[in-house]
Amino acid sequence: MKPMFKYVVAMIVLTLVLISPAGADDSGFNRMIAQAMADISTAKGSTDLLCLTNAPYVRSNGQPGIDYLKPIQELTGCSVGNQNLLFFQRPQFYPLSITLFRGSTGDAVVMTMKNKVFVTERLELSQSNLSSKAFWKGTDGLACKPDFFTIASIAGSWALGAPYDYLKCAELHNHLCPGVSSGYLISKMILDKYSLKQGERYTMISSPIWCKEDAFQVLLDLTPGKRGMIVKKLTQEQKERISVENPAGMLLITDKKTGAGKGVAFSFDFDRMRELAPKESPKVALVFALVDYLDEPQRFVTVAKEFEVSKKMAQEMITAGSNPYDVAGLTTPQN
Repeated sequence: MKPMFKYVVAMIVLTLVLISPAGADDSGFNRMIAQAMADISTAKGSTDLLCLTNAPYVRSNGQPGIDYLKPIQELTGCSVGNQNLLFFQRPQFYPLSITLFRGSTGDAVVMTMKNKVFVTERLELSQSNLSSKAFWKGTDGLACKPDFFTIASIAGSWALGAPYDYLKCAELHNHLCPGVSSGYLISKMILDKYSLKQGERYTMISSPIWCKEDAFQVLLDLTPGKRGMIVKKLTQEQKERISVENPAGMLLITDKKTGAGKGVAFSFDFDRMRELAPKESPKVALVFALVDYLDEPQRFVTVAKEFEVSKKMAQEMITAGSNPYDVAGLTTPQN
């Protein structure tokens, strides 16, 4: 065994639990959940217990993963109302994953469905372990490896007391990272500084694109399907011509009847964000450090420019083929 692997394997107990075609109704599943709770020394109804799963989104052994949720809730006492039952999105063909996590100690049991069998892995997901590069080097052989960053980032942030609406951003994005955190912070500034008046609507022009868009959908209810978010990919040349430093997209606040209103261009300072964690630390260490600053968007988000928007201008900004920064007058002339 390689020395660096001890960070993970020292507290792993591998178990294979065969689930019958009845799946969630099988007594073997109930025993597995009960054993997992015993392994992390917690009891039903504990506020220190988190259940994290992709069950609402996947299918397992031909049945909806959501069928597993009722026995999980009954056995653990975890619930959405108690904010200790959290989900993360995956495609339907993805393996079912269930994690029970004790926040005060970092002890966890991860149960991953593999070929109709649950593989259970007991892990030490303490803040110190997760913030160590050596710890991450020892995770490659885990059955839960495809979900490991998801589990680490969400469970660790929950243990630190991250806001529930922040954790809901992780549900859609399926993990927490500096990118989705930036979207959370921009959204918080919008809600605080640019609250809607009667008869107004938001349109977010997401350009350049990164993980932030998923936070906009959760916190602002701005989705492409409802025409609230326009996502435009820019070429490298187009990005270099933007006169806004560290551009992070533009918000249109327009009158529902006239279509005219105001535009707001945002900047986001990732360099300042990166100062929160040691340069060589794992990405999840920065995610954890950010929890203390989620109510301070002004530390990282700047309003670069406010400008008046006519109906014609707004339509041109959102229409395919246009560069919204060109339309807003926020680019340097082409050579």
